[in-house]
Amino acid sequence: MKNHYIQAAIELIKSGTDTQELLNGLKKSMEQKGHMRLYGSVLRGTVRILETQTDHSKASVVVSQDTDIQKYASDITDALKKLGAQDDFSTEVDPTIIGGVVIKHNNTLIDRSYKTTLTNLYRSITK
Repeated sequence: MKNHYIQAAIELIKSGTDTQELLNGLKKSMEQKGHMRLYGSVLRGTVRILETQTDHSKASVVVSQDTDIQKYASDITDALKKLGAQDDFSTEVDPTIIGGVVIKHNNTLIDRSYKTTLTNLYRSITK
């Protein structure tokens, strides 16, 4: 039953239905049929499927500061080749990764950030 709601929501989104109108209609329909307990899982399932179907043709590179793009240029190039991405990528600055680089392309992530390394080290020590 949940899958039927998810499939209907995806088809309506792809047909260009207004998002707010879709959510209101879905909620009203589920209330009438007594299926409101499924509402949250239907929304999560719909988002999950739409995210996997999204075309992520452009790679994304996350660095802690602007100067890190030059510093990690060879790592970025190697990772993009490994992921089969073009040299054309968007750049995002996230100071919380402390240092290093995170590359995302086609739902694949290469995380060479200091934050992840330190977190993994901490977790292995405290086990």
